[in-house]
Amino acid sequence: MSTKSYTVRLIHHEGNVDLVKVSFGQTILEAAISSGCMVSFECNWGSCAACTGHLISGQIVHTSPPRVLRKEHLDLGYVLLCVAEPLSDCSIELGAHFKESLSNITRKSKTS
Repeated sequence: MSTKSYTVRLIHHEGNVDLVKVSFGQTILEAAISSGCMVSFECNWGSCAACTGHLISGQIVHTSPPRVLRKEHLDLGYVLLCVAEPLSDCSIELGAHFKESLSNITRKSKTS
């Protein structure tokens, strides 16, 4: 088992930044909560979109299907912290506006 960990920079909409150390096998949400970060979440398994963020650098993997994210969301860098593990150091923007924008993106892709 790997003891590798990565640093994830969580950039909140208000401008606050949290640096979270995420261990191998741990989701970004689990690490953020353990570190005392204030991060929105509800279901903790990828179906509510409350923990949606936007990956601006680095790499993640969704360890189970991000049920509320469609291909167009994933292509734009949207992530669900509850089912995401980092594959490198990362920076992720957070804010309720990301969850709200999911339906707008879906509507735009259907009309294109």
